[in-house]
Order: sequence, then C-alpha cells, then structure tokens
Amino acid sequence: MEQTTYDYPLGLPEQSAVQQEEVSRARNAVASQRIYSSVFKWVPEEYYSFPLSKRAEILGAHSTFQLCKSMLMENKSFDASIGNESRFYLVMLQYETSINNKKLQSEVRALRPVANRLDSSKYDFRVASAEDNDRLTGYSHNAVTPFGMLANVPIILAKEIVDNSDMTQFIWMGGGHIHCKVGMAVSDFIRVKKPLVLDVTDTRP
Repeated sequence: MEQTTYDYPLGLPEQSAVQQEEVSRARNAVASQRIYSSVFKWVPEEYYSFPLSKRAEILGAHSTFQLCKSMLMENKSFDASIGNESRFYLVMLQYETSINNKKLQSEVRALRPVANRLDSSKYDFRVASAEDNDRLTGYSHNAVTPFGMLANVPIILAKEIVDNSDMTQFIWMGGGHIHCKVGMAVSDFIRVKKPLVLDVTDTRP
C-alpha cells in the first residue's frame, strides 16, 4: 500500500520550536487520516518571489492550477443570536483564482433551506485578521493548512478545483510552515475533510 512520503532536501530552513510543532501537527493530522497520496515537500526560502510556473516546477506539479492556498474568511455581519451559522470559513482556492465575495456570500446564504434563508445583509465576508487566523488555524500567513487546525472551522473547497479535475486531480497547499507544502489527491481531500464544494472564485485574467 502506498504510504505518505516526505521530501526533505538538504538545506532545510531553520525552524523555531513553535514552527517545528506546527509542521508536526500538520503531518500527524494527515498521517492519522491515512491519506496515502500525500507528499510533504520543503521549498526554497525564495519560493514566494518566484512566478507560479517556477513554483509548480519546484513542487513537480504539471499545472499552476494545482497550486492552492487556504484563506480564513470572516462574516463581518455575523449575528451570534442566529443558530446554525458560522462566523468563519476556511476557503481552499487556487492561486490562479481569486475569491469573489458576492459569490461567497450568495453560496453560504444558500446553504440554508429557502424557508429559513437569512437576508443578504447578514453576510459580509472579508479576509480574517492575522490574530483570528493564528488563533483559529494555529498557522501563520502562507503556512495555513486545513490539517491540524486549532478550531473546528467549516472548509469550503472552490468548485473550480473540482470542475477542472483534468488539471487538478492532485493539489498542493500549505503544510504548516511557510516553506513546507503538502500535496494530495483531490479525492482524498474531499473524502477526509468533507468540505463544502461551492462556486466562490473567479479565474484571474
């Protein structure tokens, strides 16, 4: 049976004790779910200065559409008195796309039955603050991964990732450290995380 693999090249970036704990937390979360398609890979410190095509080459991805990121979004109009609502959502999207706030608000609103649907004024999604991101995910900017988060936050997987399965059968995302990435089959991600697959992004020009 195929096992989770770890690609640790020479010259690993120096890590603090906190960063080591964060990467271990992410790795343990992936391993505990038996995601046998998963691969952890360290990238160069200058990784984010490279164009997407170079980043894809470093990761061994055949398309830049396989490169994904996780963004914590907050509903600024959240009403705590209303049940069955979440203030925060973690959105997994491709770097080649951007979140369309109107789509996100419409799709989340539509999760409720028509009879119980809230007024659109109850939704106003914005990128969460760095403080809320760190507190809820347990990871810093560019290191966020849906695995091993500190809080139970609903996960949204951009529908565009699923629709373009010919290019995105395998995706890469943050691995708990700014220079650590984890890749896995989209089917495994959906099986384990059971995300909401919603139309919330637009392809960049």
